[in-house]
Formats: sequence, structure tokens, C-alpha cells
Amino acid sequence: MAASIAFSSIVDPLTPLYDPEGIPAKWIDCPRKSAVIAETFLAFKTPLDDRYKNDIQKGKYWTCKMLIQNANDKNKKLGLVIDLTNTNRYYNSEVEFKPHDIQYKKIRCQGHNETPNNEQIDEFIRVCQFFDMIDNAIGLFAKARQPGIYKQDYLDRLVHLFGDGNTLNVFAPLSPLWHQTASTTPSEGNKRAHDGDDSAQSNKRFQTNYDSKSLPKFAVDIPNVIPVGDKYLLDSIRSSCQSICGWQRRSFPGSQPVSLHRENYPLIFLSPYMVSWKADGTRYMMWIEDKDKVYMLDRNNNAFEILHMSFPRTSDGEQPLTNTLLDGEFVTDYVNNEKIYRYLVYDIIMINNINVSQRSFKERLKLISRDVVGVRDTAHENGRLDKQQQQPFSIKAKSFWTLEHVTTLLSEKFQSKITHGCDGLVFQPVDDPYQCGRSDRVLKWKGDNTIDFQLKIIEEQFTKRRCANLYVNYGVTPFATMSYSTELEQYNNQIIECSFREQQWHFYRHRTDKKYANAQATADGVMNALTNAITKDYLLFLIDDQAAANEYFSNAN
Repeated sequence: MAASIAFSSIVDPLTPLYDPEGIPAKWIDCPRKSAVIAETFLAFKTPLDDRYKNDIQKGKYWTCKMLIQNANDKNKKLGLVIDLTNTNRYYNSEVEFKPHDIQYKKIRCQGHNETPNNEQIDEFIRVCQFFDMIDNAIGLFAKARQPGIYKQDYLDRLVHLFGDGNTLNVFAPLSPLWHQTASTTPSEGNKRAHDGDDSAQSNKRFQTNYDSKSLPKFAVDIPNVIPVGDKYLLDSIRSSCQSICGWQRRSFPGSQPVSLHRENYPLIFLSPYMVSWKADGTRYMMWIEDKDKVYMLDRNNNAFEILHMSFPRTSDGEQPLTNTLLDGEFVTDYVNNEKIYRYLVYDIIMINNINVSQRSFKERLKLISRDVVGVRDTAHENGRLDKQQQQPFSIKAKSFWTLEHVTTLLSEKFQSKITHGCDGLVFQPVDDPYQCGRSDRVLKWKGDNTIDFQLKIIEEQFTKRRCANLYVNYGVTPFATMSYSTELEQYNNQIIECSFREQQWHFYRHRTDKKYANAQATADGVMNALTNAITKDYLLFLIDDQAAANEYFSNAN
């Protein structure tokens, strides 16, 4: 049976985020759940997290863990939870569902003698249809005819036609062996205009799947960084990273923060958080498979082989680090008019074949500093690193601090020391596990919030006026427009990062590292951050106010 869709139907007035006060009215004696409906749906009352346990008799408990376990006990897979409540206070979906690869969708229904409106009904139907349609259709076809749809443009078109702005990109599996070994000279009558030459030359790094013009580009053009063109190797790298992260989609598995705004900022005070600067760099995961097998994966799921990059397991350099997955950003520092390239590691998911993704962020930082970067630095000092002079860039552990250091991080003195540029702050929950995909608890603050759009320049039919339209990922209509200039022509149909000032969108930079624009949900989140903006001064006020409150209660105790 396909993964089940569950939906909760207890409604409550909109309340502040994670307000633990009060069990929902009539909740105690409401039956926990229905039987499985049409082999697909399970209706259940909203679960409550562990904060409510002291107020509920043990026999009346109903938690997200119990819901998931109940499905497992019946040999069912819970795939999607649709939350119809009008509040976020009963549980944290990021903690309860996402680590179990369960999709979550919030459709706010008002309740209190008010029936769902047509828009909410349509959204519910659309979400259910799309969940069943895309994932199941692709999966069923792959089971019936392996390896499934292996042409990326076909999958892109499928998602474009039947997806929506929140749809994640679907990446093609490697092409089957028969396709790669087929004759490259079919008869003209059988040749199709869009069929590429995928003949197998697996022993040649670039020739299997790319021509020289379509090779993916690394953040900078430097020696000893080679794009992976062999699709067998590319698929292996992608699969390894996705499997380690527990990511069941065929897209980049890295954690994605959300914008800090006036509605979600209390999160950083409700549980321990650490903060660091937001580097003006390029995001990559690094997969250290073995000695001389080091790869980096960008947000477009392109992979690059990094030559002459050694990661010893011990400081004597005798044994290599293996099966290790890092997360970080590549930056270019400018020191004395010289470019210095670095990879700043800020998270770790696996080390030496041990999955550490469920450990706290603080523990993961210690592993990076001690067992990855620390060991490597010691081996370098002892002259134990092979071909050290040929490594394309250095490896550094990114530092994080407690919230009291926000003032320092935003000071001109500190900012001047960040020679690769700083465009904000990142707030990381100390006790949370690593979260793949969108994470509503990992927060980014930028003085100038931006959105990555696809620019499409058109000419109006009657006025012949040139217009610069801005689209989100798979958007059918423009999300916004910006003032046209001839300088924008070079970026037509490409991804550009735009800032919003004085009620207008402005070009910020060309995103050569991104193939896709932001999703509709991401763009909506940024617009929310713009509408409910937290300025630098207000952020500093919040931090100082919280510090004063902490000191007061500490002295009182």
C-alpha cells in the first residue's frame, strides 16, 4: 500500500508560538483516531507533545510518537500529515515528523461554527492529489520499468505541469546500462530531436553525461576541483548523501534555514541557541568516502571531485577518515590583495560510518573541531599530510557562540575581520538533531532580506516595452516585477538574487551556484520577514532585554 495520509481536525484560536497553556476543549475524551479510510486516510485528534503529560492521565495520552508507532504496528507507512488546526502550540512538526521522513502540511481552519472555505477545501484536495500523484506515479513507474524516468527534462516537465510552488525538485536516476551502451548512430527515422548521446564511456570522467559546455561550475575556477561527469559515480555520491541524511527525495538533502521575523523570534529564547555570522559564500556538503575519494555536492545536486585533499583519521596520518559527511560553505577570503579559498565546516552528519545526525548540535560541533579539523591540523603540523601544497583550498571549523555575542558579531570591528563578507547571522538550536530540508528552528537573520528569482524578460505585445518579471520555482505567473534595464539582459532566464527596498525589487547578484529559484513557500517566508522585519537595532534590543531578564532571574534565585 502507498504511504498513508493522516489529518488532524481539532481547531483552536490562533495563539502565540509554542504557548503550552491549556489542553484543547473536549480533547480528553475525544477518540484518538479512526480506522484507515479507503486504504489511504487516517483521521485523528491533534496529538500533544510531552509538555502536556503532567496534565493528562496516562491512559489518555495521545502523542505524535504514538501516532507513528500505531501506523508502524499495522505495517503502514505514515507519509503525510495534514494539520487542520489554527495554532502551532500543540507540538513541533519539525521535531515530531520530519526526522521520520513524514511530510507535513498546515491548512489553517478557523473552526468555532465556521466551516472550511472553498480555498481550504481545494488546498486539501490538491495536497492529497499531489502527494499521491507525483511520488507514487514516479515510484510505481520505476518499479514496473526500472530504473524509471531517467531523463531530467521529462521529470522537470512533470513537476511543472502537476506540481505547485512548494514542490521540491525531482532528480533523475542514472540511465540504464542498455541506454548507455546503445549504438550512437541510430537510423535517421528513429532519431528524436531531444535525444542526447548517452553512449557509455565510463572510464572517462567527463564524457559520459556532459559535453564541455554543460559541465557544472564550481564556485570559483581553481585547479584540482573536477566536476563529476560519470553518472554512475554521480548517482553513487547523491545516493550516499541522501541515504545518510534519511532524505527520501532526489534532491539536495542539506538543512535549509528560514528567515527570522517578529512571529518566530521567540524560538531563540525558548530553548538554548548558538549564533554565528552568515558567510557570503557558496553552500556545499562534503562526502569523504575514503582516501583520494573526496567529493562536494552543491544545491543543484551537482558533484565535484576534490583532488589532493587528505583527511586523516589519526594525527599520525596512517589511517584515512572514511564515510564522513560534512556540511558547510565555500568562501573566498581577501587578505593583502590575495585570494585565499576555504571550506568552513559548520555541521556533520556522519563520521567514520557512524551516523551522528541525531546528536545535539553542540556535540556535532565538538566532533568537527576535534575529530575532523583538529586531527587534520595536527597531522599538517607534523608533516603527515600528503600533497598538502596541492590542495585546492583549506578546511576550517566555523565558530558558534552563545546569544550574548550577537552584539559583538554585528559590530564593525568583528565585521571587518570577516574578509569573505558577512550578510547576516545564523541561529542554531543547541540541542536539536540535524534537520534535512527546510528547518523552521534554524533561523537566519539578514539586514537586507533577499529572494532568488528566475528572471524572465518579455516584450509587451502592443507597447513593445521590455519588462523584467520575477518567478519562483515552477511559478506560472510572475511573483513580482522589477525595473527593466539593458544590464539585466545578460541574466535573462537565469537565477538572480534580489533585495527589496523602497517598495521595489533590486538586482543584488547573479546566482551562478543555483539552477532553481526559491520555492513559493520560501518566497512567502521572506515576504513575511519583510513585512514583520526585525531591524538590527531591534534585534540588539531583544538580545539585551533577554540578557537583562536572565540576570534578574539568576539573581532572584
